[in-house]
Amino acid sequence: MCRLLAYASAEPATFESVIGSTLDDFVQLSQEHKHGWGISTCDSVGGAQELQRDLAPAFESELFSSVASTTSSDGALLHLRLASKGLTVDISNNHPFIHGEISFMHNGTIRPPASVEPLIDADLISELTSTTDSERYFFAILTAAKSEGLINAIASTVKKIASTCDYSAINSITLTPDFLIAVCQFNELEQSEWTVPHHYELRFTKEDGAIKIASTGWGHDDWTPLTNGKMLVVNRADLSYKILDI
Repeated sequence: MCRLLAYASAEPATFESVIGSTLDDFVQLSQEHKHGWGISTCDSVGGAQELQRDLAPAFESELFSSVASTTSSDGALLHLRLASKGLTVDISNNHPFIHGEISFMHNGTIRPPASVEPLIDADLISELTSTTDSERYFFAILTAAKSEGLINAIASTVKKIASTCDYSAINSITLTPDFLIAVCQFNELEQSEWTVPHHYELRFTKEDGAIKIASTGWGHDDWTPLTNGKMLVVNRADLSYKILDI
């Protein structure tokens, strides 16, 4: 399992400046979610994805401290990894994953990872860089996006995985130059394995010229819940957003 944090802002900013002093509360989650971290950034103008990853837990990573405080962008993803059972702790398995102008991160488990591969075009299968279910989920979206467009592809892929695969959660956040898209989709029968209430829910807020989206477990219970079966689509041009049924 993992923890997710993302933002889209009106002006370039760092995670430290957007989240403020409570960023440390999120970082402390890496004492449990200890198998490394990753940050991707993508400016809304220019659109190049940049990636930093480390196998050290974020709370003790000097690289994390530097990136979170100095890397400035008007859009970014942050992932704290707790490796799913059977997956190795390897830098190639750390999120976010990048393909072209799109970066993607996932929280949950799809079992086994190969169960997603029938949804992926052969040309993309050959480009897989990890052993994770998460990258396969991402590439299934990319496959669908060839004919459906990205937003519809995310929704349709989530529905296909939910109906054909064994999973705990298919939560994800996707960042492009134009959109920040969050999905909350989890298997309600598996919530009992977690002691933290609302473990799989995402929460979001729009304040101080930014939209912020995050996993639970570090406060901010006053943020708006993104509940099971919902998708949040943020237009980065003006930070307007809509919530869609998946």
